[in-house]
Amino acid sequence: MFRGFFSQILMDLDDLEGDYRVFHLKNDITQSILSISIATISMLGMLRTDALLFAGRPDLFMKMALYRAGFILVSIVVIFAISKTTKVRIFDRLVLGWISFAVLSILLFNFTRPANYLTTAFDIIVPFAIYALSPLKLFQNIMLAFAYSVGTLYIDHVFKFGVDPLTLSAATAAQFVVHALGLGSTLQIQSYRRKSFKAYMDEKDAKEMVAYMVNIDPLTKSLTRRHFFNMAQSEFQRFTRYRRPLSALVLDLDLFKNINDTYGHHAGDIVLRSFSLVAIEQKRVQDTFGRLGGEEFGLLLPETNLEQARVVAERIQKTWENSPVNMDGVPIRSTVSIGVAEAGEEDKSFEDLMRRADLMMYKAKERGKNRVVAE
Repeated sequence: MFRGFFSQILMDLDDLEGDYRVFHLKNDITQSILSISIATISMLGMLRTDALLFAGRPDLFMKMALYRAGFILVSIVVIFAISKTTKVRIFDRLVLGWISFAVLSILLFNFTRPANYLTTAFDIIVPFAIYALSPLKLFQNIMLAFAYSVGTLYIDHVFKFGVDPLTLSAATAAQFVVHALGLGSTLQIQSYRRKSFKAYMDEKDAKEMVAYMVNIDPLTKSLTRRHFFNMAQSEFQRFTRYRRPLSALVLDLDLFKNINDTYGHHAGDIVLRSFSLVAIEQKRVQDTFGRLGGEEFGLLLPETNLEQARVVAERIQKTWENSPVNMDGVPIRSTVSIGVAEAGEEDKSFEDLMRRADLMMYKAKERGKNRVVAE
């Protein structure tokens, strides 16, 4: 029931839940380290209170000092472990373990307090801090905060004798108030974080969609000419620096105007799209394929010499020749002429390489089309 109620208040991120936690992990780690450090310093500062409470009992003071030293040591170990973790699941376990340890330690300490020493202010800080500062899931924070309050009230009502009833009633009422305030605060904080993350992801998706639309040719789903050349320039710079093999293909569909004139421009668009899919299927992941304009395409092959590039070109040429496009039951056959060139020392820019590949493509056209010509 409670989960259903809170799920209506907090935005449900569905499949983004894991991304949401990973996105905030670095900040959660920093906040948790700061919170645990403050708690550790506070525990150290309580030694002054212990000295006053157990002024006449040095043996009890020594036990309390050892108890606080143990708490501080465990906290330091947890801080170190949290600072080294990179996984949400491990981080959650560390934080849950430390908060549970802290709650139990403080409750055990409450047994040592005199009956007339009700630290109501301190007791309401702990559950509120859990609500406001804990990066754990809401349900876990509620359980931890309630466990502390129930334990505190149980000790005050059952194990403390001679406490003024008015003071005890005020301490009890304070626990109810702090849970109302804490729950309201954590709902606001987590709701804001979730909405901010969702807005960030929506904006990121929108930017990626815009980038996709700018860089991808909408008809053929290959790279646009501009993006193809931008990526190719980076590969050519890599070739210039390391002198690794680099080859380029220029591919041009044969007699494409006849297809438009005979079957219509819609059929021509389908042929272009089909050829692009064939070429994309034949290339490797690291290869770059784009539409240069009209029925002309380019394919850049890193780590590929001239002979290897020729094999790729011939595979595309043969596959396309044997892949007629079905248009309303009518097979439309098309062929492609491909020019191949390998980057060499004489190439001062990527344009020089493409110019030579383009020249080879025109030679393929002159020699009868539907063929591959390499330097």
